[in-house]
Amino acid sequence: MARTSSLPIHPRQLILALLRKSKAPLTAYNLLEKLQPKGVKSAPIVYRALAELEGQGSVHKIQELGAYVACDCSADHQHPLSVLTVCGDCKKVSELHNHAIIRHLTKLRQMQINLRNSAVIELPVICNQCAA
Repeated sequence: MARTSSLPIHPRQLILALLRKSKAPLTAYNLLEKLQPKGVKSAPIVYRALAELEGQGSVHKIQELGAYVACDCSADHQHPLSVLTVCGDCKKVSELHNHAIIRHLTKLRQMQINLRNSAVIELPVICNQCAA
């Protein structure tokens, strides 16, 4: 039987709000540290909430950094694929919103390549600030 939470707000909502406010990707332990004053006391709570948010497409995990960012698609998040750029110097993450590129990449199925639901492609780049 699931234990009832004493938190006034579900951890998913707290985590999503933190990721949306953050200028940089956050690890699960960064999130836990920020959530402890709000009553979230264990890493499994954070990881479960992150998994749920990832499944909804609200959050993307950056494998290269072991960190998370909120999806910044404002209205349309019907695409099964997200393309993120990750600066190799400053670690800034940006989400590409060129839906033509996304539609083109989803055509991989025609080549017998099946993408997982909510797949994320990470492009290693040097951002304009670091390149200057």
